[in-house]
Amino acid sequence: MSSPIVLYDLPSKTGTCWSLNPWKTRAALNFKLLPYTTEWTEYPDLEPKFRSFDIASNPAGSPAAYSSPAVRMPDGTYIMESRAIADALEKLQPQPSLQLDSEFVDKVQKLVLELWDALRPIAMPRIPETVLPPASAEYFERTRAVRFGMTLTELGKSDLAGDRAWENARQGIAGMKAVLEEHEGPYALGKEASYADLIWAGFWHMTRRVSEDGDLIEGFRKQGGDVFDRHFEACKQWYEKDT
Repeated sequence: MSSPIVLYDLPSKTGTCWSLNPWKTRAALNFKLLPYTTEWTEYPDLEPKFRSFDIASNPAGSPAAYSSPAVRMPDGTYIMESRAIADALEKLQPQPSLQLDSEFVDKVQKLVLELWDALRPIAMPRIPETVLPPASAEYFERTRAVRFGMTLTELGKSDLAGDRAWENARQGIAGMKAVLEEHEGPYALGKEASYADLIWAGFWHMTRRVSEDGDLIEGFRKQGGDVFDRHFEACKQWYEKDT
């Protein structure tokens, strides 16, 4: 390989990775022990930077034309979107394999989307204040207000938050617990880690990041016991490099 991979990631206030989709790529790079550097790119800078790289925009109807993560591969080509990047990394270095053809990859991705939809009214209003630097925080609040038809403060006070959010999450939590218990762990496939595990562990990491006094994590524990903690413990080696 001619040069290290460059990962274009969203910065937090502390200069560390926080968001699920970039974590999918970062964890995959860590899993494969591929050398890479991080170029932090704030939300309002994603579009102009990625346009300058001639990266194709997201499909019509996507929440944003350009999004993180993106990478510059060793041959100088650019790729945006975590699954497309995972495919490229698997081709670049097949071992250890991400097991991208496993049925659990799509299953976990769907469960994560279901859970984020349920818990977003609680978690999302916290992100600008507790996680993001000022420029990204302003962009995040403004664009999400347009997307949801209300401010994030209003979303956090709406009837979609609180107990209703956890009730909406119940089925997804049960589904994810079943995935991790099907092969008796610690991973979704049993003894072998896969991209499915990196998706879920990235979601768990982000959830811990936006918890207040551990409230979101405790909500998962009340419904799922310690299965999620045990899973992250088995995956945490791929989340130690976060810059």
